[in-house]
Amino acid sequence: MNINFLLVGTVDDSQLIIQDCHKLEENTGPVEGCLTWDVFHHKVPWGVIILIGGGFAMAEASKKSGLSHWLGSQFGILANMKKEVMLLIICSFTALLTEIMSNTAASSLLIPVLNDMSISIGVNPLYFLLPVTICTSYAFMLPVATPPNAIVFEAAKTMPVSRMMMTGLVMNILTVASAYLMINTLGYAIFDLNTFPDWANSTSIT
Repeated sequence: MNINFLLVGTVDDSQLIIQDCHKLEENTGPVEGCLTWDVFHHKVPWGVIILIGGGFAMAEASKKSGLSHWLGSQFGILANMKKEVMLLIICSFTALLTEIMSNTAASSLLIPVLNDMSISIGVNPLYFLLPVTICTSYAFMLPVATPPNAIVFEAAKTMPVSRMMMTGLVMNILTVASAYLMINTLGYAIFDLNTFPDWANSTSIT
């Protein structure tokens, strides 16, 4: 059996380095950098940066001003409603809230409030916590909601904000409805939501 080998010739790297050094010695004038201001100014998507920065500023402002905490504390007025109605209202509110703050901030705000509320009314906390946690990622309406939204909005160039809001509203309705239906069907079968868990009892005691 014959085996053919392919021999690849190599170039002495030291010769290339010496040649480059000679070229640098010959060039006594200023050398243009790899990244000039003109290139940086024209290539950087400033619109995306401003949109993302504005979204972070809105989220921080709502937190520092106490608006986020005040909105979360208003869930107490829902305690007299049926839990199914409460969940639908809370999921819709969460989907709107995450348009002006990050999903991490929205989760940090809502989950402790909803956990205490569900324990106080004797409902399995997972019934509220699972769909609400998912709904914090349903930011489809505004360019400032998430960095991906800002990138898409900037890439579209001519797309008006109103069109993005209308399309995002339809997506929000569909996704909130799907989360609501799943927790009220498969959620009961998988997580036994009809039963108040022992860990919730221990949490309320401690």
